[in-house]
Amino acid sequence: MIDRTRLAELTTREQAAFAQAHPRSHAAYARANHLFGRVPMTWMNKKAGGFPLYLDCARGNRVWDIDGNEYVDFALGDTGAMAGHSPSRSSRPCAAGSSSSAA
Repeated sequence: MIDRTRLAELTTREQAAFAQAHPRSHAAYARANHLFGRVPMTWMNKKAGGFPLYLDCARGNRVWDIDGNEYVDFALGDTGAMAGHSPSRSSRPCAAGSSSSAA
């Protein structure tokens, strides 16, 4: 039998850890009241962390969020469609790593 109370506790714990690790993305999401559902496309609200990540820059298959975390982009087609495939405008800040000034 599935212990739904335990699942809810674990989800709450993981969402709190996610928020702590991504404070700038959390704040950006809270400020995004100019967007319907606070996201560009409402399907983006279907996320496990409680809020989406806000990306700062990209280079090749790497993306950095506004909190300075680096990710390997396994959905390169989707991200490229949304942000471009490392156009100079978005990859330039990544040349020396992410020193995000966005928020």
